[in-house]
Amino acid sequence: MISWTELIILKTKPKPMKFFFLFSFIIVTMGVHAQEFMGVKVEGDKLNLISQFKSKGFVLKGDSKQDAVIMEGNIGSKTYEIVISVTPKTKQVWKLSVYLPKSENWSRIREEYNEYLDLLTTKYGKPEQTYAFFASPYKEGDGYEMSAIGLEKCYYSAYWEDNIGISIQISKFKQVKVSYENKKNVELLEVEKKEVNSKIF
Repeated sequence: MISWTELIILKTKPKPMKFFFLFSFIIVTMGVHAQEFMGVKVEGDKLNLISQFKSKGFVLKGDSKQDAVIMEGNIGSKTYEIVISVTPKTKQVWKLSVYLPKSENWSRIREEYNEYLDLLTTKYGKPEQTYAFFASPYKEGDGYEMSAIGLEKCYYSAYWEDNIGISIQISKFKQVKVSYENKKNVELLEVEKKEVNSKIF
């Protein structure tokens, strides 16, 4: 199978449609492991994941001691951000969020959202929950869609929660976000949060 490095070399200057297929390849090659991105499983401790993504060309932004760290790297010719969220005590990874490049155009971000929603639906089936609407006073077609996104008045999202803990949404940062949650470590997160809070109060 072609390696990630070889794929990047072959796709150094992707056109928009080729870029979509490149990212599609990354998602599809997750194989049977739903909680995996670019060959990195959403599990284990924070430092291990940071190390794995560094080996793929991502760089750490900010303090690595925080419970949520940001890394930045290129897929093809575009820059992506990933946010690694960990439990407060044992620093086990419970969530990985992938932010696609920021957009300032509603048509483009809607198109991108629908492309990846279709891709994930093809791979994992129909999501358990799907939303596509704006909160008042905003509505699609009014010309203020991007303002609505920034004000968290845009609700475009889908969730595959029952079995695999994957979701996609248009985030308030004007980026399409795909998230992967490790269900076992989500439970650990709640346990550790209670332990931490019990010592405070």
